[in-house]
Amino acid sequence: MTESISLYEYVKHMRRALHAIPELSEEEYKTSEFLFKELVSLGYEPKRIHTGLYADIKGTRASKTVALRCDMDALPINEKTGREFAAKVNMHACGHDGHMAIVLGVARELKAKRPAENVRLIFQYGEEGDGGADKMIKAGVLKGVDEIFAFHLCPELEVGALSSCIGAMFAGTVEFDLAIVGKASHCASREEGADALNTAREFLSRSGELEKIFAGTLLHTGRLVAGAARNIVADRADLYCTFRYFDSSHADAFKDELAKILDAADKKYGTTSKYLIRSVYPPLINSEKAFARLDSAADIRECAPRYTAEDFAFYTKEIDGCMAWLGVRDGEHVSPLHSDSFDFDERALLLGVETMLKLVN
Repeated sequence: MTESISLYEYVKHMRRALHAIPELSEEEYKTSEFLFKELVSLGYEPKRIHTGLYADIKGTRASKTVALRCDMDALPINEKTGREFAAKVNMHACGHDGHMAIVLGVARELKAKRPAENVRLIFQYGEEGDGGADKMIKAGVLKGVDEIFAFHLCPELEVGALSSCIGAMFAGTVEFDLAIVGKASHCASREEGADALNTAREFLSRSGELEKIFAGTLLHTGRLVAGAARNIVADRADLYCTFRYFDSSHADAFKDELAKILDAADKKYGTTSKYLIRSVYPPLINSEKAFARLDSAADIRECAPRYTAEDFAFYTKEIDGCMAWLGVRDGEHVSPLHSDSFDFDERALLLGVETMLKLVN
């Protein structure tokens, strides 16, 4: 792409090129190579962390380093948008193609006019997977960074709108599996068995109690598998659960309360229960300082926290940072995130670029 092409045409071209090559978490090889070559063509010297990348540019004032982050991975969804650049396998159904296009647009503009602050551009792999942000942080991507910002496309907001808040914006999560082992017997002599379903029911009935103990939390069981036959006492029950929270202190306290409930139910019904933690994400906490910086760069509406998770939370756990919703809705584009028809008004990408440029000047 030449410098003579307009910024809008540039980000639109980048978005569509990236949209056509969606790859799943930690498998973003074509995407990584595309980004690497584009950054080099713009005059950067990008560094790799697995399939992720980051690139730096020195500011004229250089009093601090501000990171601008986008995510790279797609979802295992068969696209049904009908667009000429639609992907054949997988889909950027969460707007990560737009996120990358915005940061590339910023990269192009910063080479034309150096920013006041040092800037680190972060292209992060594995957001939809197993905490790519955490892995990139452990590999050193935040070394020397003072603040970090990111946008997330939002089909509930109209084009041109930005929304964020101070404090918790996305929930932290404890994803866990619960295995309950009982003893099988015929239902005609069920006193000889130990019904794993009884312990499962006890846990499920007390889920609301746990939500009350930890105000502002959500405990959900999405799947339960139990028993072998209609006339047999269930000798096993497996539950697949998620606990969502905004107060970081709730994560460990929840595990303690969960253990107490299971222990009591096991003693009552003669079962044995164990839980396995699959993953833990911190809540995404926007700092007051970073929010104020973003609010000075754009007109920010206040949003309510959501129980969905976002691994940008790993960055804001380490340094000041802020994420904002970027509106992409118009009369034509109304599908929600993670749907096979998700698409967006590409004019929103310009606002993303312009706001990020203000954040570093």
